[in-house]
Formats: sequence, structure tokens, C-alpha cells
Amino acid sequence: MTHRALIAIALLLLAASPAVSQDDASEAIVVKDILVIGGVVRSQRSPVFEDPIEAALVAGTFTAPKEGDEIPGGRQPRVWERMTSDDGSFGSRGLGSGYAFATIESSRERVMLLEARGHRHLYLNGEPRGGDVYNLGLTRWPVLLRRGVNELLIRGGRGNLQVRFVPPPAPVFLEPLDALLPQIIRGETEPAWASIQVTNASNAWQADLQLALKNEAGERALTMRLPPIGPCTARKIPVQVPAGIGALRFELLSGRLAILHELEPIELPVKDPGEKHVRTFFSEVDHSVQAYAVTPAKAGDSERPLGIVLSLHGAGVDGRNQAHHYQPTDWAHIVSPTNRRPFGFDWEDWGRLDALEALADARQRFGADPATTALTGHSMGGHGTWQLGVHYPGHFAAIGPSAGWRDFWSYAGARQSGEEAGPVEKILDRAVNTSRTLLLEQNLAARGVYVLHGDRDDNVPVSQARFMRERLAQFHPNFAYYERPGAGHWWGDPCMDWPPLMEFLKRNTPLPETVDRVDYRTVNPAVSSKLHWVTILAQERSLDVSRVTAERRAADRPFEIQTENVRRLQLDLEPGAEASVKIDGAELEVIAGDSGRVLLEKGTDGWQTSEAFDDSLKGPHRAGPFKEAYRHGVILVVGTEGDEDENAWAYAKARHDAETFAYRGNGAFPIILDVDLDLEETRDRNLVLYGNAETNAAWSQVLEGCPIEVRRGSVRVGERAIDGDDLAVLMVYPKDGSPDRSVGVVAGTGDPGSRLTHQLPYFVSGVAYPDWTILSSAMLEEGIDGVRAAGFFDHDWSLGDDYAIREP
Repeated sequence: MTHRALIAIALLLLAASPAVSQDDASEAIVVKDILVIGGVVRSQRSPVFEDPIEAALVAGTFTAPKEGDEIPGGRQPRVWERMTSDDGSFGSRGLGSGYAFATIESSRERVMLLEARGHRHLYLNGEPRGGDVYNLGLTRWPVLLRRGVNELLIRGGRGNLQVRFVPPPAPVFLEPLDALLPQIIRGETEPAWASIQVTNASNAWQADLQLALKNEAGERALTMRLPPIGPCTARKIPVQVPAGIGALRFELLSGRLAILHELEPIELPVKDPGEKHVRTFFSEVDHSVQAYAVTPAKAGDSERPLGIVLSLHGAGVDGRNQAHHYQPTDWAHIVSPTNRRPFGFDWEDWGRLDALEALADARQRFGADPATTALTGHSMGGHGTWQLGVHYPGHFAAIGPSAGWRDFWSYAGARQSGEEAGPVEKILDRAVNTSRTLLLEQNLAARGVYVLHGDRDDNVPVSQARFMRERLAQFHPNFAYYERPGAGHWWGDPCMDWPPLMEFLKRNTPLPETVDRVDYRTVNPAVSSKLHWVTILAQERSLDVSRVTAERRAADRPFEIQTENVRRLQLDLEPGAEASVKIDGAELEVIAGDSGRVLLEKGTDGWQTSEAFDDSLKGPHRAGPFKEAYRHGVILVVGTEGDEDENAWAYAKARHDAETFAYRGNGAFPIILDVDLDLEETRDRNLVLYGNAETNAAWSQVLEGCPIEVRRGSVRVGERAIDGDDLAVLMVYPKDGSPDRSVGVVAGTGDPGSRLTHQLPYFVSGVAYPDWTILSSAMLEEGIDGVRAAGFFDHDWSLGDDYAIREP
């Protein structure tokens, strides 16, 4: 195409679509003129979705719309309409279920900072970038504006949409907008964790950077070398702040210690040990820094060791605000984790992990009695109370959900299969079983439960509490229920710090020291596996309910054990103990080793003892499904062995995932190139590969023996080939040579298949994919019928037979 033709096309685009022109690099570019179309996408928590605009992007047929253009389909015509705003703030007009489009003209290529809010995600010149769906004002991503016309396609979110581009303060700089800061506790001498974002506002890798922290005297108290940071991206850096530093004075340095950027001092709040305060800790999930708030216990005359009440906040709240509503107790510290963000993950997935990490840190820090632990929460935190309560009955002696909803199917619009669901659909349904509270409700039978709700709640209907009251009444011997007459969703501090509820939690702690009977269920040992002296190590059928009922009898009588959907089991006895075990009718004589563990395995001939646990098999350490890949210090590995388009997609998709998780989960996913992967340095970390076996060089290094292989034009599933260039694949598999780490795969069989991965919602709670899923671009028009195959690997990570393939 000639240069003159390109100019003519650009002029046509500018004439047809809203455009913003700004050539002064020192000024902001504010988008004030857009095209809007509503009613395009139905919001639903689902692994599959229909979206005609996304379908055009995937197919490569999307063109800049003009005012009056219509999208076919739907109950009524959907038309692109023009909207203008003097201040760059646009009301909804269907944006929550639709898109906005604008063009930006630049006289030269340059990097700017994209400040946008009220959007789920956007595409700039076809590249996906992370969104601000909850309108928090936290997204400030560096983006490359081309010379000439730049196309901006925006998927709507909540609240008013705002988009502007501002010049960066330096090519690489420190961003204080979303820093996580510790508080100084008088008298403590331990270092504290902080995090600060480093933004690479250039179109090149920055591989020779250092971060310095100065003390009050201006001396560098800490200097740390940073990992490489990719072009037009940002990453939060964890920093362990030495004791005695009252203000954070950060400097960004070159390899030769030249100052590239520095921040004004950030004063740290100072608290007394008995005051409400915030603690920070290092997260094993992604090697980020997270926080929780504490309402310390007051001095009392109780002889009981102090415990912990874990209190989970509602949507839009954070741990600090949660702690604000509690008065100190005389028997427990109140610990309020963050769910990683005010909305986060509804206390599921990474939100659930955050609660457990905060609890573990608080127990260690305060020397709390693990047996004296209770759980409560309000609204979304009430849902989290139900969820954590049913998954971890061994952690909490009592729970107290307030204004809580039980699951996404009853309250938040999760996808529900019909009675005629096919094999593929049933696999996808099972993948999300960890979210189905009622599957594990019987785990609450031995725990105190106090249900609190206002009878005029206009946010979470009181029917949620009444439903759970009826369920508990069928089996539970120790629960309390109270509806506050005339109370809505929020009726002040008492709707969380309700004296009868707090007294109930106290009265039902601690956990019993000895238990002779265990009745325990799980749907995934990698999420929850242990209750008292019984551990479910592996399932026969992944993510179905597994159950163990076990009873310790007198010395002259055997253990009585019944199992459902259990393949391997562990009993914790006294070291060297001898016992008789009757399990599912089989009688065994067992001897506990020095560890006190007895391992039992179910084979073709029934139950037998096992000498050692084989960590190459599925178990609590590693069992899938796909989301489990994004744990254990995960690193995103970008393929470089493809052509220019394939490599560009891999980097853009990894960057989009890192931005999405940074926003939703306050996270810090590092991005590296496949050629830079050092297996020894990353031996203790999960990896997620972006690209297929031909385009990502790491595939052959870490996925040896995987029965599923993705290549250009085809996916091999065992001996079966599924062909097409529009297939997207999500998969998790053991990391070759590692006893407990995993490899995730985000791949396509061609450019359309790769683009299909862009908006798959695997960071959304209530959405899950099994161990492996193959989707075609038809999913965007046909929904579930566009899923070509899905399945769970067998207990030994072979292909097994627990999968379904849809014939074309």
C-alpha cells in the first residue's frame, strides 16, 4: 500500500469516528468525543460468553465504526451513537453492557500514560490492556501511541467512563499511586514489608535498574537490583524496610547508580502496640506484599491463651475500614485481611488464599492459640465466612456470617447449566465446584454457627439467611439465628460487632483437643484436605465431593473408616503406633512410622498401606484446576520463537494478565522471555507459558511427557488431533522435574485462537476452567457449543478418561 493511500485511509477514519488530536508532549490528551453502543454483552460469571465485537476482533474483521452503524442480532438493533463531554466524563448509556470507541491522533510515536477508569478492559491499536471495572482510579498504564491515528476500543464497566493520556515524568519511574506501606509499631525492631511500583514508560526492556531506600540522614540504607521490566509495563516491587526508618525515601537508579527518578519522602504512620494498626507481609502466591488490619485484644483476666477472630470485609471495603468497626475483646485479636482489594475475589480463589496467609502471619506474630480461632464477616465477607467455614472446619471453632450470601448461583448471577447439559458442559460445571457452598455444608456440623441478618436488607436479601437456617436445621446441633427487625444491609457497627454474635464465637472456642470421630468433605485436596487426624490426599474423580467418615474406637477395636471418591488417605497417629483399620470393609494392620503417619491407597484390589507418598501424583500440593497455575511465586513466560505477530501477541497477553491481576488482586506477576528462563533460579516457582510448543521455547523444557500438545493449526489430545487455527487452550500440568510446582499454558493454534484468549475470565471469582480446556472462536457467537473439549487429568497426570470432546 502506498504512503498516499495510508494517508487517505487515516483521513477517512478521522472523518467517520470521534478523534482527539494533541501534539504537545507536555500536555494531557483527554478523550471527550466517543461512539457508544450498549446491550452487546450479557454480564454473567461464566467461563464462556457471547460477544459479537470480540468475535470480530478475534476473526480480524473489526473495523472502526461510524455513527449509526448497526450490530445485527439481539432483541433490538444496537447502533453506535455519538457522545461528547466537556470534561471527559461519560455516563453509562448502556456502557456497562457495551463498548465505546474513539481515535487518537499523534504527530509522532511516543509513550504516554493511559489513565482510564470505569472500564473492564480496552484495546489500543488491537493490543489488550487492563481495566478499572470498579472505578477505583488505580490504572495508570504506559502505552505506545503510534504516529498517526490510534484506535481505542473500550469495554464498559461501572460508573462514569473517563480516559486520558498524560506524559510520563521519566522514561522509567517510581509510581506512588498504589504503594503499599507499613505502619511503625512502637517498640518493635523487626523489618516491615512495603511495595512500590516501577513503571517502564519506554518501548524497550529495562534490565539494569536498582532501587534504593534512604534513611533520614540521606544515606542509602538499602539498595536492591531489580529484575528486568518489559516495555510499556509496570510492576510492584517488594521492599523489606529496615527498622528505624520513619519515612520512605525511594530512588530509582541505573546500573551505575545514576538517579533516574526519586520520590518525595513518604511518612509512615506510628502506632502503639495496643492501637488498631495495619500489618504487612510477603505473599507466597506471587511474591507481592499484602496487608491486614488488627484490633488488638485488650487486657483481661481470662486464663485462656489469646486467639484470633478473622473478620472478612464487604465489597468496596478494605481491611482497615473493617477493623474500625470493632471494639477490642478480652479473648482474641481481631484480624481483618484485605481480600487483596476492596472487591478482590469475593473471598474465593486468591481472596481465600489471602485470608489464610493473613491468619498464618497473625498467628505467628502474636503467638495466638491456633485452636482459639473464629471467623466472621459482613456482606461479601458473610459469603466469605460461609465459604472459608465449609472449606476449613479444622481452622475455625465457630463462624458468624452477617448479611452474607451463600453462593454465586443464589445471588451474583453465575452461569447455571440446564438439565440437558452435555458432557463438555458437565466438565465445566464441575470445575467450579469449590464455589458451591452447599456441597460442603455438612463440614459445619461440629462447629458453632451464628447467622445474623437484617430483615429489611435491600442489598443481600434476608432470604439468603433464611435458606441457610432451614439447611442447618436439618443436621446442625449448635447454631443460632437472629434477624434484626427493621434493619437494612448496614445498620452500624453492631451489624458486625454484634455482642451476642461475638459472645457466641467466644463460647464456642477453642477447638477440641481430641476428636474420636471425623466426618469430612472436600471437592479439591489442593484447596482443603485435612480435618483433625484425617487427610484426603487424592480423589478418584477430580472436583467431585470426596468424603471420609472415620472413628477411633477403644484399643481393642479397629478404626472404622468409610470413604467416597477417595483414592489416597493419610491418618495421623502417635509415632510408632500399631492399629487395626477397617476401611470400606477391608481390614488392615498398620504401623505408624516416626512421623506418626499412616498412608493408605486404593488400588484395583482395594485398600492397602503405602510406604511413602508419591509427590508426582495429584495431591494437596498440586492438583489443578487451571487457576492453580497462578500461585507459588508464578512467573509469566513469553514465547519468542514465533513470527512477529505471534511474539507480539504473547507479550501483550502476558502484560494484560499481569495488569488485570495487579488491579483485581494487588498482585505482581513478573514477565520474562522464554530465552531468559533459568530453570535453576525458578525451580521453586510456577510458570505460565504464553505461546504453543512451536512458539514458546520453554515448552520442551518444562512440559516433557504432557499428553496434550498445542501447535500451529492443531491440538493433540492423546492420539486425537483437533484441528483449526482458531483454537484457544488453557491448561495446567506438573512442572517437569519439580515435586510440587506447576506449569500453566495460555496458547492458541493460530492468530485467531491466540486472540480468543484475550478476555477469558479466569481471574474472576465464580468462574473456573478444568485442568485443560480447548475453545474455538465459535464460543463468542454460540456460547457453550463453541467449547471443543475439556477435561481433568487422571490422578497420575495421564490423560485418563475424565474428559469430553465435542465433535465438529
